[in-house]
Amino acid sequence: MFRFIPFLIILSTSLILNTGPSMADEQKVYTLHNGMRVVVDEDSRFPLVSLRLYIRAGSSHEPPGQEGISHFLEHMVFKGSEKRAPGEAAREIEEAGGSLNAGTSFDYTVYTVDLPAQKLHLGLDVLQDMVFGASLEANEFKMEKQVVLAEIQRAMDNPGSRLFNMIQSQVWAGKPYVHPILGYPDTVQAMTPEDLRDYMDSLYQPRSMVLSVSGNVETRDVLEKSQELFGNIANRTTMAAPGPLGIPERSEEPLRIMHGPWQKAYMALALPIPDLGSPEATAFDVLAHLLGGDSTSLLYRKFKYEKGMVDEISARALSLDRTGMLYFYIQLSPDELKSFWEQFTATLKELDASTFSSDQLERARISLEERIYRSKETLGAKSSRLGFDLLLKNDVRAQDRYLHELRRISRDDLQRLIDGFLCMEKASASILLPEQIPVKQEILHWQQELEPCAREKEEPEVHRVTETLVRDVGKSSKLVILPDEHLPYTALHISWPGSNRLIHKEQQGLPQLAASALTRETKDRSYSQIQEFLKDRAAILGASAGRNSFSLSARFPVNYSSDMYSLIQEVITGPAFSAEEVHRAAANQISSIREQEDRPMGFAFRHLFPFLFDSGPYSYLHLGREEYVQQVSTDEIKDFWQTQRKKPFVLAVSGQVDKKELNQLVRELEQMETGDPAPLPKVSWSGEKVKQVYLKDRVQAHILKVFPVAGKKHEHAAGLEVLNKVLAGQGGLLFRELRDRQGLAYSVTSLLWQTPETGFLALYIGTFEDRTQEALAGFEEIIATLKQTAPDKSEVSRAASLLFGEYHRGRQTLSSRAQEASNLLVQGLDLDFRKEMIDRAGQVEPEQIQALARQYLNTDQSYLFKIIPE
Repeated sequence: MFRFIPFLIILSTSLILNTGPSMADEQKVYTLHNGMRVVVDEDSRFPLVSLRLYIRAGSSHEPPGQEGISHFLEHMVFKGSEKRAPGEAAREIEEAGGSLNAGTSFDYTVYTVDLPAQKLHLGLDVLQDMVFGASLEANEFKMEKQVVLAEIQRAMDNPGSRLFNMIQSQVWAGKPYVHPILGYPDTVQAMTPEDLRDYMDSLYQPRSMVLSVSGNVETRDVLEKSQELFGNIANRTTMAAPGPLGIPERSEEPLRIMHGPWQKAYMALALPIPDLGSPEATAFDVLAHLLGGDSTSLLYRKFKYEKGMVDEISARALSLDRTGMLYFYIQLSPDELKSFWEQFTATLKELDASTFSSDQLERARISLEERIYRSKETLGAKSSRLGFDLLLKNDVRAQDRYLHELRRISRDDLQRLIDGFLCMEKASASILLPEQIPVKQEILHWQQELEPCAREKEEPEVHRVTETLVRDVGKSSKLVILPDEHLPYTALHISWPGSNRLIHKEQQGLPQLAASALTRETKDRSYSQIQEFLKDRAAILGASAGRNSFSLSARFPVNYSSDMYSLIQEVITGPAFSAEEVHRAAANQISSIREQEDRPMGFAFRHLFPFLFDSGPYSYLHLGREEYVQQVSTDEIKDFWQTQRKKPFVLAVSGQVDKKELNQLVRELEQMETGDPAPLPKVSWSGEKVKQVYLKDRVQAHILKVFPVAGKKHEHAAGLEVLNKVLAGQGGLLFRELRDRQGLAYSVTSLLWQTPETGFLALYIGTFEDRTQEALAGFEEIIATLKQTAPDKSEVSRAASLLFGEYHRGRQTLSSRAQEASNLLVQGLDLDFRKEMIDRAGQVEPEQIQALARQYLNTDQSYLFKIIPE
C-alpha cells in the first residue's frame, strides 16, 4: 500500500476542454473542465498500458473516530457500482488480460489498471465507474468489513508492521499521521455505509485527482476518452491543501516496549523531519543512504559486518506531504540489545558529516540516481511516478529536479541536517521483545542524560549486439543474448542445474549458504572492496539457490561491462569462502530462518515442501536447520561449489550488450573443468496427508489445501495454468465466493507450482480461527461445482487473458527477461516455452477445465496444511 515526457500535442476543437488543454512545463499534462489533471506518457516498447488514478484522500485526511476509512473505502469500490456487480470490474479487466488493484497511503489513494494497450478504453471506463459510481451496498459492506478486520489482524501478526505502527504513533503524536493506515478494529467496526458516502463526497473530487497514463497509446485518444468519462463530473466541495506540520522540540514518548511471541528482537528509532516539498528532502535521502541504505553504509558496516551485532539494520527518509521521519529499523538477537543500543545511540549522537568520504558521497549519489533510472524501465513504475509527482509535488519534471539537486548535495548540506534534525531528544524508539526478556535500565532511561540540541565517467566504445542470439558454447553450455537498446544497462543471469539435487538430506541449507557466501569475497577482493566496487558502478551482483538450480545474477550500466564481467569471472572461479565471511553468511541465514518462523505465512511455506515430499530435493528445508547452518565448514561449502560450478550452464544477457567484453567472459568460463550432469530430481510424495501446527499468540488461521498435478512438460500444463487462474485473482471463483460473498477472509487465492516433472495446485485462505471449517467447506463446494459443471466460457477467457497480461508485464525489466531465458533453458525447456504456453492457454475450452478438475482436484489425493492460533 505503501519519480519525463516531451512532445506537445495540439488537440482539435472536438475535444471539449476549458480553453484548450493547458500545458505544464512542455510536458503532456492536461487539465479537464473540472480541474482534474491528466498526464500522458507515450511509450511503444510493449503492447501494454498502465493507468493510475491518484486521489488526495489518505489516512492523514481522516477525521477522529474514522481512522481507516480511506482504506475501507478503497476496498468497497471493488464491491459493485452503478454498472457492474461485485467483482465484475476485476473480472472484465482480467478477461482483457489485465490486472486491477488499489492502494491506500498516508496522503492518497491510488487505483491501478495494467492491461493490453488496445483495451485502454475499458481500463478508463472501469476506473471511472468504480471511483464515481461505487454502490456501497449494505450486505457487501457488512462482509467486506470482516475482510478489513482480518487484514488488521494479519498486520498485527507481522513484527515489522506492528513495529511501524508503534513508532508512527510516537513520532507523529498529535498529528494526522499518528494512526495506522488500516485504522483500528474499533473504528472500522463502527463505520457505516453512510460514513463512507460522506467521506467520498468530501474528498473524491475531480480537482483533487490525477490520472496518469503510460504505454502504447496516443495522447489524443487518451484525452478524448478521459474528457468523455471524467471531464463533466462536478466538484461537490472546495478543498484547500493543508500546509506542512511543525517539528516538535522533543519526543513526548521516547520509548515504547512490547513483548510477544518472537524469537528475535525488533527495534525502530525515528526522528521527525520536514515534508516532501522541503528544500532538505533530497539531502535527507542522501544522508539516510549513507547511514543505512545498503551494505556499504556506515551503520551496516559497523554493526552488521564488523561487529556482527545485528541481523538487519537500515535507514530510510520517509518524506510525506506534510511531515516526515528518518526511520531506522534493526533486527537482532535479544542478548545483543543492551550493547547495541549503547553503541548505536552513541554513533548517532557523535555523527559528523566529515565521517563520509568523497567516494562514499559519490557512491550514494550514484545509487539514488540508479533508482530514478530504474523507475523508467516499466510502464507501471513510470505511470506511478508521474501521477505521484503531479499530485503531491505539482511537477511531472520532479525527477529531473531531484537529479539536479542530488548532484549539488555536499558535506556542508549533510552537516546542516545533522546539526538541525539528528537531535536525540527528539527521537522516539519502539522495541518488540520475546516473552520473558527483561529490559535493561539503561534502555528504559536512555534520554534522561541527553544534552539539549544545538545545532561523470567517459563512455568507452561499445561493441553492441542488435539481434536475439542463442548458441552453444561447448560442453553442453549455452549463451543467450536478448538485445534491448531502451536503457544503457545490461542484465545477466547464469543458471546451473543442481542445488538441492547435489546434496544429502543432512546438508539441507548448504546450497543457499554457498550462494550467500559466494559473492561476499574472492581471493583478490574483500567484502568491503566488492561492495564499494559495485556501488561505484551502480551495479548489483548476487547469487541464489533454488530447489533444482543455482544462479548468479547481475545488473549494471553497459559502460562498466569490462569491469563487471571481470568481477563475475573472479567470483565464479576464485571465491574465497573464508571462515569469517561464511560465519557472517550463516548468521544471516539463521536470522532468515527465525524470521520465517516468526511470520505465519513464512512458517507455512518453510515447512510445506518437507510435508508434501518425503525424500529427494523437494523434501528439504530450503534454508536448512539452525544447528546444521551454524556448524557448516568452509571445506564443505568449497566442495559443494566445486561440484556445482562444473555443471553445464546457461548464460543469458539482456539489454545493451557489449559483445566483445561478453565473449571474454564466455571464453574464461569455457576453460573451467566440467563434471557429470546433475542427477534428475527424485519425486516422492509424502504418505502423511494432514498437518496441523499451533502458533502461540497469533490471531489468524492459515489453510493450504494442496493437490498434486502434472509438470510443465505434460500435455495438461496449459490447461492447469488456466484452471489456476479460473480459481485465482479478484475475479476468480475463490475470491468471489469466499471473500466477496461469504466474507471469510482478507486473503484467498490459488497458486500453481511446477517443475518439468511434477507440480501442485494449492488453495490458500487466511481466515478467522472459528471459521476454518467454513473455509474448507467452501473449497470443497467450489471444486464440486467445477467438476459438475464446466465453467463459463467467459471464466476461461478471463483466465487466459490474465495469463497473457501477466506474461507481458512480467517481462518488462531486463533482469526478468534474462532470468526467464536462463531458467527455461537450464530446465530443458525452449526459449519460447512460456510464450507458447500462453498461446496454448488461449485455446483451452471450458470442458477441458472441467476434466482437469475431475482428474486432479480430488480430496482423497490432497494434502492439508493448517496453522491455527494458540
